[in-house]
Amino acid sequence: MAYPFSLPEDSKVVLLNNSAANAVDCDFICMKNAQKVWFLIFHAGANDTDLAIGLTEATDVAAGTSAAVTATFPAWRDDDAGTTSDTLVKQTDAASFDIDPATENPVLMILEWDPAKHTAGYDCVAVSDDGAGHGSNTVQIFAVIAPRYKQATPPAVITD
Repeated sequence: MAYPFSLPEDSKVVLLNNSAANAVDCDFICMKNAQKVWFLIFHAGANDTDLAIGLTEATDVAAGTSAAVTATFPAWRDDDAGTTSDTLVKQTDAASFDIDPATENPVLMILEWDPAKHTAGYDCVAVSDDGAGHGSNTVQIFAVIAPRYKQATPPAVITD
């Protein structure tokens, strides 16, 4: 029996960042051919330096013209990333979220972005931060993109 959903066939999955948490240098992705994107963020580290996570939109993936997203969007988080539970808790929609390693370590956070919320003229988006995280902490960011049209090979999202 075939299942109605296959992640690699029905979605585009892209690694956007794997680095120290003090500089979340996330790739921008183009949302022209997307219905929605979910950013999966995994943050871990023992240093108690808070990190504010949000989104930045741009007119192209090179981000020559970019601005912080001020629209609110849905988010979920697991503040111990499966060490004692695996429950994702829905957060109040907001434009940014804080990660506090003193009380939340490791953290799995999911941000949901609907391209219909882009400011006119913008069609690219990336996870951004306040630059206040600690270099000994780490962050990995994946994007799971729901394409507008199902294709055997979905178009690239890291190019315009």
